[in-house]
Amino acid sequence: IRTPHLDRLAASGVRFTDGYVTASVCSPSRAGLITGRYQQRFGHELNLPGAEDPAIPDSLRGLPLTERTIADLLADNGYTTGLIGKWHLGLHDHFHPLRRGFHEFFGMRAGSGPYFPGTNRKVEDGTTPVHPDSLDYLTDELGDRAVDFIARHQDESFFLFLSFTTPHTPMHAREDYMEEEGPRFQTQVRAKYSSMMRSLDENIGKVIEVLDSLGLRENTLVFFANDNGGAMPFNGSLNAPLRGAKGTALEGGNRVPYVMSWPGGIERGRVFEAPVSTLDVLPTFLGAAGIDLPRDREYDGVDLVPYLDGSLDGVPHDTLFWKMQWGAAIRAGDWKLVRTPLDDHWLFNLADDVSETSDVADENPAVVSSLRRSLESWEST
Repeated sequence: IRTPHLDRLAASGVRFTDGYVTASVCSPSRAGLITGRYQQRFGHELNLPGAEDPAIPDSLRGLPLTERTIADLLADNGYTTGLIGKWHLGLHDHFHPLRRGFHEFFGMRAGSGPYFPGTNRKVEDGTTPVHPDSLDYLTDELGDRAVDFIARHQDESFFLFLSFTTPHTPMHAREDYMEEEGPRFQTQVRAKYSSMMRSLDENIGKVIEVLDSLGLRENTLVFFANDNGGAMPFNGSLNAPLRGAKGTALEGGNRVPYVMSWPGGIERGRVFEAPVSTLDVLPTFLGAAGIDLPRDREYDGVDLVPYLDGSLDGVPHDTLFWKMQWGAAIRAGDWKLVRTPLDDHWLFNLADDVSETSDVADENPAVVSSLRRSLESWEST
């Protein structure tokens, strides 16, 4: 999979080898990222909250209105805020991005949709439906809108959440890219995945290019991650050497590409190997903007910049937790304990076994017992 623009973005900043999301499916992962808090604190554990109970109305399925988003906090401090792309934190009007701190929204409230021109009837500009015939190939459309947002707000402090849907299904790849990528792969779905990733990469390149051309790159913090591991085999992704996929508590579900670049504030070309989380995005962005975290609630993320510039020793997180209805996990140092849907407990040493192939629970009962207590204590909160 060729991603030259992402490669350059990583080289311009820090690549985190052990970057995690807070859930292995889209909506709860986004809830953790956008609030800086474990989404279990406010009942947003699944896609969407209440999905396990059909009696719960749509009006209650979304990011609780008691939560404050990164956009809320930045907007309160003078930033112009925009969301372009996927929302997936509530379909009802009171969950709409324009009511959750964003001044501008162009995209879909839903979790996915078709990519080809003339096919996507879910896109809105603000709250106004966009006619599908007016849209370009969706990934290109979102990239162009992002460039426009940056150009319009170049003289202001701005925050943009550019939330591409690629490479989420449906597998709709540009035909011209498929002609080039098809011969490189043994299956059509892998060729489509590669073509869709090419679109993603090229549109990320557009964003970096406009920041460069407007003289904004040096003082703009850019963060890139996926919202969960690859949904193999459905979209042709491949998580090797990680075991598992989207929807699991294994590394292939929660460990994702994680890159941060800020030429004026972060050393370039660095690789950071301690565990970090998308919980850290909100505190890191607020720290870069000189904004203190609110004191009215507990935050689970930390500002990563002091760990990158040498101001702080140690690691950002001693322990990370995951929980969904069908399983849970805890990572403490190199130890990872996975509780399966059948209530089995698997133990892995990620330093020796990043692929989680060897369950060493029987050989380390004290470690299992300690991690179980930590996990269950966290769940009690």
